[in-house]
Amino acid sequence: MYKYTICFIRKGDNILLLNRNKKPTMGMWNGVGGKIEDNETPYEGVIRETFEETGIKLSSVAYKGNVVFKDKDEPQGNEGMYVFLADLPDGTHLDTPLSTAEGLLEWKEIDWILDFDNRGVVSNLPKYLPIVLTEENKLEHIFTYDNRNIIKYTTALLTEDDTNKLYEKQLVSQ
Repeated sequence: MYKYTICFIRKGDNILLLNRNKKPTMGMWNGVGGKIEDNETPYEGVIRETFEETGIKLSSVAYKGNVVFKDKDEPQGNEGMYVFLADLPDGTHLDTPLSTAEGLLEWKEIDWILDFDNRGVVSNLPKYLPIVLTEENKLEHIFTYDNRNIIKYTTALLTEDDTNKLYEKQLVSQ
């Protein structure tokens, strides 16, 4: 089980991003989320973290797969996060930019996020976000790093059997 969640909240052609105040992605734009607490499912964690970071109470999120981080020198020491996608709930409004304890929240156009010349988003985001936004299948996005630089990116399809066995039971609130 991974320790982290990330959520991309969509409003039309915009995604709510957070420019974080703290490491490891300090000063970079990314989705909202964070660490899963003890005895908490990834689903519960992403709902809680999203509310804590944005004030938005999500009633549902779509599990889209995982992002896995590997260090080329430590192939067994993988970390990862569960990836979720949600639409801004009807009747919910969030004016941005908004400064919070976690960082600066702002609605960003998807084209801006994915622009090749944009160096302000976390380095892996332009690679996997388009897939999260368009792909129906759940995928594992595997990034291998050398000194914080992506040297390899692969995806693996999480089959329905894999998802049910490995993740869905943990994701659903009982």
